[in-house]
Amino acid sequence: MTKTPHILVISLGGTIALAVKDGRAVSTDGADSLINITTIPETDIRWSVQDFIKKDSIDITLVDLSRLCLLIHSKSTEFDGFIVTSGTDTLEEVSYFLHEAFRSRLNIIVTGAMRPPYSKDFDGNINFDLAAATCLSHMEERSGVYVAISGCVIRAKDVVKKSSMRLNSFEPIYDDNINLASQTTSTRHYQLLESGFANAPFFDAINIPIIAVSIGSSLDLARLEDADGCVISCPGAFSLPEAIVPQLQVLAAQIPVVLASRCIHNPPVPDSIYPGYLEKQEARGFLICEYVGLSPQQSRLKLVFDILRAGQIEQ
Repeated sequence: MTKTPHILVISLGGTIALAVKDGRAVSTDGADSLINITTIPETDIRWSVQDFIKKDSIDITLVDLSRLCLLIHSKSTEFDGFIVTSGTDTLEEVSYFLHEAFRSRLNIIVTGAMRPPYSKDFDGNINFDLAAATCLSHMEERSGVYVAISGCVIRAKDVVKKSSMRLNSFEPIYDDNINLASQTTSTRHYQLLESGFANAPFFDAINIPIIAVSIGSSLDLARLEDADGCVISCPGAFSLPEAIVPQLQVLAAQIPVVLASRCIHNPPVPDSIYPGYLEKQEARGFLICEYVGLSPQQSRLKLVFDILRAGQIEQ
């Protein structure tokens, strides 16, 4: 007899779980309502739900995400897949955090909605159906963290939000033929992260600001005295004004300094255009090569994980 797939739906709140109360939009327990309206036959899926938090996604913290990962990890042997519903303001960051945590180990689909359930063009039901269908299809073919939304299924590390209001706001940054550095997985990797996720104070205390660089930018190192690392959001191909390079080098001698491009599409800089450019910047003490292709927000989250791994290894 074919096993009935068992999927856990975890709700983080957001637009997909809003309701109107006393004339105001408020978060509700949203997972059950989505299961009730899905067009995926319930006889084909065994559903479980977990209303994890009720928040706008902009209010989600690193502690919330670490606890989410700990929950998923603790239930990884009980379920064939996970669907995480999130607010869309930071859906990219939620999904990338899950990618860094689990990579290809588990079958995790993230979805959300650009319109609330009381709107005539509510898209949460369609997006949830796509997430459920994707979760089912990935059980045998492959696993990993994906975003299913706006008719697209996108790898979590490649998703970008290109509009604050359009229903079809989410798109892949890269075509499948763009090969970025692969990320390997290991038992040690998960052991480190499991112990790290249980250490909520670490995530409470981590301080990694993103500093935007543009014409006429200056740098106030005093504001970074308590930082554990920082991400510099650069124009173009990781460009830096030479005037602030000496200050950044002083900073890089104390904490990790990652250079990220503020451009949505930022593949590796080919040597045929700027020979030796990335190597030159890394020789100055800046981190680029392991972060190429990531947005400043993704780079910040990856740096959180890199600091976590390094701290755990030292222990």
